[in-house]
Amino acid sequence: MSKTINIYLLRHGKTLGDPALYGKTDVKVDVRVQEQICQQLVKRQLRVTKVVSSPLARCRDLALKLLLAQPELDLAIAPELREMDFGDLDGQAFDSIPEHWPQLESFWENPAQHNLPNAERLDEFYTRISTYWTQFVEDVADDTLIICHGGTIRMILASLLPLDWKNSALYSVLQINHQSISHIQLIKAETTYKRVCSISAPIQ
Repeated sequence: MSKTINIYLLRHGKTLGDPALYGKTDVKVDVRVQEQICQQLVKRQLRVTKVVSSPLARCRDLALKLLLAQPELDLAIAPELREMDFGDLDGQAFDSIPEHWPQLESFWENPAQHNLPNAERLDEFYTRISTYWTQFVEDVADDTLIICHGGTIRMILASLLPLDWKNSALYSVLQINHQSISHIQLIKAETTYKRVCSISAPIQ
């Protein structure tokens, strides 16, 4: 007997604040936007039984709203799913740090080789996410919604497809839109088969 399990990777809504690298910085999403996303998710009737969320407010606040709307859901907070930590430049508006623009350019061109000051290294980020994902795939038994971040979703996809996580195109070319869903199916039998059904589909 085989069992098909649907996993939905939801990127949070657009955050408040000036353009910046938001990783560990605990920025929020406008409460009205969170309510809209919650309503859209309820309308979609994904039939999930569990929600797993990053602990950062832009994800966790939505998970809590969804739990109020559907109290039968099981909620888990997974610190491993948080976004990459961008170190000293995390949460700093780009316009306020012109002296760091050359560093940022180097990072965007080759993120595996050019670390930002006091930031999590790209290989550390990939290892954190892929290790969590491997264990999650082994343990998951029912349809699940994961509320997380663009970088997190890219690393999961890099692990699944597989893609070269060191390639800057994974971050500059592969678009993971705010409040979009990437759909993964796991077919569990004697072994587990994985397939990516859609990437960054709007939730409407």
